[in-house]
Amino acid sequence: MLGNFTESLKGTVGGVALLIASFPILFKNEGCAVDIAKGLEEGAALVQSIDAKQSLTNYNSKLIHASGEAKAGAKISDSSLGVEVSALALVRGVEMYQWEEKVTEKEEGSKKSKEYSYDADWSSTKVDSSKFEYKKDHTNPPFPYKDETFRPSSVSLGNLQFSQSLIESITSYSEFTYDAATIARIKAKLGAKTQIHDGGIYIGKNPLSPEIGDVRIKHQIAPEGTASIIGLLNGDTVNPYQTKRDTTILVFDYGTKDAATMFKEEQDANVFRTWAVRIIGFFAMFLGFRLLFGPIAAAGGWIPILGGILEMGVSIVAGILAFSFSFVTIAIAWIFFRPILGIGLLLLGGGAFAYLLYQKGKFGNKPPEAAKT
Repeated sequence: MLGNFTESLKGTVGGVALLIASFPILFKNEGCAVDIAKGLEEGAALVQSIDAKQSLTNYNSKLIHASGEAKAGAKISDSSLGVEVSALALVRGVEMYQWEEKVTEKEEGSKKSKEYSYDADWSSTKVDSSKFEYKKDHTNPPFPYKDETFRPSSVSLGNLQFSQSLIESITSYSEFTYDAATIARIKAKLGAKTQIHDGGIYIGKNPLSPEIGDVRIKHQIAPEGTASIIGLLNGDTVNPYQTKRDTTILVFDYGTKDAATMFKEEQDANVFRTWAVRIIGFFAMFLGFRLLFGPIAAAGGWIPILGGILEMGVSIVAGILAFSFSFVTIAIAWIFFRPILGIGLLLLGGGAFAYLLYQKGKFGNKPPEAAKT
């Protein structure tokens, strides 16, 4: 019990750190959301849709939108594995079958002990077995390959050339299918232990019974094809557009889409990001308060029933405080970044609260007989 209380005291340091971090996260998030939204509104008002196959002279230094066939200037390859393809991006994902150590702490009276167990599993990162407690029979070999993304040096859409930033913004991938020629090159590179299994490359004896050090690799591609783009035209190259809000606009999407649709999708994505960060900020604040009040819950651990009640009570209080402080932080940010809307909502909320207090006082101050009529 004393050990749990001591650990909870240590946790308060992490709680304070989370609380300190959560406030600027929530505040800055609102500012970023406004800047991005206003920047997109600016771009939507200025953008010009053009025919990428026609002369570009009249659109230099303009924010342009175009649709057409996006093609790489040359094939891209994962030369280490013998994979070559005409695409806008080639992504390699690697996993290795490795030992993983699990540590379980046990407390018996005033004594603490640790138990170590080892299981083998697939992991996309190197597990350092040199730090294992019992490393003699649980050694992981070196990680043979790493995750990597390969991109072409040039991509075009009609007469338009993609800047490096636009090429790197392409992140919509699909599974790559290894054809017979590719499989032959892979086996020539990696040897007889290599096979194609479950849509990927398997390096090992038996994929149904993996051994430590076995490797499986899968590739994904961003295929060539019909796409729509928005960006600043400099000569024949599409670059990021800098808005007055110090944000940038540079958009790639597959399919034929008009500018209005693309800007709406960007606005929707901005709203989604904003809410995602709000939720993250709230949970960071909740966990901060929960850790901060941890010693109170731990103190009740001496009495089983009381401990459970305190645990629940602390969580409820932490949730209420996190919601309240998150709301206040966002409200202050709105007053700072969206003064008209922020002040309006603050007045509305304050008016509703004042009305509730008035109604409570109105009925609470009446004599019992009057209150019944």
